[in-house]
Amino acid sequence: MFRKRLFWIIVLAVLLVAVGGGYYYYKNVYAKTQAQVEEPTTAASQVQRGDISITAVGSGTLEPSTELTLGFRTSGILAELLVKVGDKVEAGQVLARLDDTDAQAQVSQAQISLRQAEINLAELTAAVDPADLAAAQGNLASAKASLTQLTSPAGTQEVLAAKQSLTSAQDNLEELLALPDPDVVASAKADLTLAEMNLRTAQTAYDQVATRPDVAMTQQAINLWQATTNYEKALAAYNEALEGATADEIAAARSQVAQAQASLDALLADPDPDEIAAAQAKVDQTQAQLEAVLAGASATDLELAQLNVQQAQLSLDSAQRTLAETELVAPAAGTITAVNAQIGASAGSSIITLADLDTPQILFWVEESDMSSAAVGNAIETTFEALPDYVYPGKILSVDPTLVTVSNTPAVQCTASIDLSAYPVKLLSGMNATIEVVAGEALNALLVPIEALRDNGSGQYFVFVVKSNGELEMRTVEVGLKDAINAEILSGLEEGEVVTLNTSSGSSTLSTESSPFENSQQMMPGGMPFPGGGQP
Repeated sequence: MFRKRLFWIIVLAVLLVAVGGGYYYYKNVYAKTQAQVEEPTTAASQVQRGDISITAVGSGTLEPSTELTLGFRTSGILAELLVKVGDKVEAGQVLARLDDTDAQAQVSQAQISLRQAEINLAELTAAVDPADLAAAQGNLASAKASLTQLTSPAGTQEVLAAKQSLTSAQDNLEELLALPDPDVVASAKADLTLAEMNLRTAQTAYDQVATRPDVAMTQQAINLWQATTNYEKALAAYNEALEGATADEIAAARSQVAQAQASLDALLADPDPDEIAAAQAKVDQTQAQLEAVLAGASATDLELAQLNVQQAQLSLDSAQRTLAETELVAPAAGTITAVNAQIGASAGSSIITLADLDTPQILFWVEESDMSSAAVGNAIETTFEALPDYVYPGKILSVDPTLVTVSNTPAVQCTASIDLSAYPVKLLSGMNATIEVVAGEALNALLVPIEALRDNGSGQYFVFVVKSNGELEMRTVEVGLKDAINAEILSGLEEGEVVTLNTSSGSSTLSTESSPFENSQQMMPGGMPFPGGGQP
């Protein structure tokens, strides 16, 4: 019985020891370990300096900065082709020529027409011919004298005057029938000598171009023709001076004698009303003739002659333009990239392609979602498929205002420059490339991980700064560029400070009443403890 009681006492003691030991283990070991496992830890990061950039990637090709399709304004037969694919040309260089035979002939014909119009205008605007004026004045005076004789009673003085006029006319006729006047002969000879000199000069100028096939159309031929005509006129005048008065002059003198005789007879006879009326008509007629000589060409004739000169000049200008258009001239410097013509065949408006390959550009596309990165002035980096080790810098020059479709995808089309001086490698137009657009960049900037930022809901950010004693300080910061990893801090932090990272899935704010960092050692990435070694 005693042994049985002792057994139960021993069992009870063992149970008490076991229960006490289990409680002690639970209280001092298991509970603390479990608490440490369940309590969350918070990561942190140090504010550092570094570079950050916002980029977008696109694809494109190398294109000429300018590409022109050149050709003739008018069709014709190609006579000369002076370039080939790959040739570099300068602005103003002749690239090709059409057969210009017809164009040359049109220019010559237009020059002749213009000269004829100018000569006609010059004749209309020339001064009054003294001989024509003297004849008109003499006719009027004679007509008036005849009328006066018919309407005025004849007196002794009038009869004497009429007789004197008759005598004067008769003397004039006798002089004309006499030998030539030496002064007139000398003047005519001087004119002939001058005309002969001009003819020799024109003949010499003509002989210098006589071998040209279009000599008949040149100005030298016209000058020779004019000089020949003037010489022939001067020669005729000289011969007339040697021969004395012409038949016309003698006839005119005889007519004056007859008129003087008639005037005298009229004074001596009774006036006839019909003769008076005829004499008055004669006065009116000769007066009109004199006024016409003094007035020269009419305003209408003069205007028509001026219009003819203008029309001839326009025709010449048009013919010269047509002749100039038979040459195809490079409007700018560049490289010939295509030639679609053959000598002897008809050539039109598109036969040569000229491109500027010395300063090419990049034509590229980025996705619609990256359109904010496609802005004029943004830097780019270009890598060609054929040259993956070379990165060429540049910048965006233009952005199209509308989307384009590339591989069935809406895209933004851009044009950018490229710095070819970076590498001594020859690039070919049309090479495919990958383009990285740098929408924003900050060098040696203060950076913190994106997880360190908290948004207060009004567009402003704050961070928790770990102070030297381990406590947390909530601080407002100004944020600049942000990528998928880091954010640029413009103000609010200093280099070397430590900020906590928001790695939990719950609220992004921390409560000052109940801190999740209690009884936990705070660690930086890589296992480095916070400065001071304490807890927040």
